Amino acid sequence: MSEKSDNLLNLIKPYGLSEDEGRIYLYLLQNGFSTALALSRNLNIARTKIYRLLDSLKVKQLIEIRIQERGMQFGATHPSKIEQLLNFEQQQLVALQKNLPDLVAQLTSLLPQAKNQSKVLYYEGIEGLKQVTYNITKTKDVLRVFEVEHMSDFLPADFSENVRWKLLENKITTHDLTNKKFFPDFTQVSEFIKNYSHFRYIDPKELCMSFEALIYNDVYATYAYKDEQIFCVEIYNEQLAQMQKQMFDFIWNKAQVMHFTSEKGAASI
Repeated sequence: MSEKSDNLLNLIKPYGLSEDEGRIYLYLLQNGFSTALALSRNLNIARTKIYRLLDSLKVKQLIEIRIQERGMQFGATHPSKIEQLLNFEQQQLVALQKNLPDLVAQLTSLLPQAKNQSKVLYYEGIEGLKQVTYNITKTKDVLRVFEVEHMSDFLPADFSENVRWKLLENKITTHDLTNKKFFPDFTQVSEFIKNYSHFRYIDPKELCMSFEALIYNDVYATYAYKDEQIFCVEIYNEQLAQMQKQMFDFIWNKAQVMHFTSEKGAASI
């Protein structure tokens, strides 16, 4: 494929097309109607797979079929159909979000009702780190954080902003202890900064934070992300979480309040 086609392929793939589906659609858009055999030869895709991909594109209304004397030919529909595809995906997402609480409740009811709900979960890699971070959006009380860096310093910016939007949406107050006396802007979610985010400074001579730790609900989570191997641990235990909250609050009450100097999160003591 040409550089232009490669760029177009990268642009349309996020709209729900696999790489091979995108290649077929772009080929038909550029070359007009074609048989499955010709598609197979020109795109170097097995003929049996071509038919499966064409069926998928037909469901997405991105191809049309015409019958000729020599059999069926396939052509690309107008690119505006991609907008319709996006609208359909958005409608499905809204429906899924609406049904999610009921689904979670029903699935939760299947869990065994053991007396001791303590457990330890291990995560590795960037995806594990994302999962542990996203779990804080389930906080029911105050989210307490021993912070080394802002999450957007070690996780993608768009993911970090999404988490902050969820914290804002769920009206979750955060208390962050840090060894930094000041830091610059780090977010566009200004309403979260204004109404729910609080930072305090603790001298590293009194408590040097080399590990991030999160405390909420009955969860104590900690992780390391600066070494080559990223690992995270979540401990679910009510007594441990309660003790860690008391320790955090003891330090919090002795720490120095930081004041935000901008709506984007810049702060100093």
